Amino acid sequence: MRIAVSCAIGALLLTAAAPAAAALDKQSWGFVKSGDERFLVYGVPESDIITLSFICTPKKKSVEVVTTVLPDKIKAGREGKIRLSNGSASLEFAGKTGGDIEDGFHLAATTPIDAKIFDLLDKGTAVRIEALGSKDSITLSGIKKPLAQMRQECR
Repeated sequence: MRIAVSCAIGALLLTAAAPAAAALDKQSWGFVKSGDERFLVYGVPESDIITLSFICTPKKKSVEVVTTVLPDKIKAGREGKIRLSNGSASLEFAGKTGGDIEDGFHLAATTPIDAKIFDLLDKGTAVRIEALGSKDSITLSGIKKPLAQMRQECR
């Protein structure tokens, strides 16, 4: 799991999804292919700041949903659920926390590839993330092209 998050961070560093004029701390959506994995990531380009990522491994027919929306005091190995909501639609994924104080913590859940995951991101203006009592909403502005790429690659 730590490798997958490291790969997601590396993928975000490689992506050129955000316009050059974007502020350094402005998060945006990006898509990256790296080896056998496909990444749909919402985070700050060229940084290790990632709020939500979907790591697809088409050969394994799986998607790892990873979020850093977590309470302040967290430890690796805690089980929990990631709930993503958009309007009246929502999906929930059971996972486990990972990471450490130095690199940061995350909650990751692996699930079979399902179009419902991407359908949830296709409409509306924001997606709400809930994990272990923490909540955040992120914009869906700028997701159309990266999402289309992810749908094409992650089947």
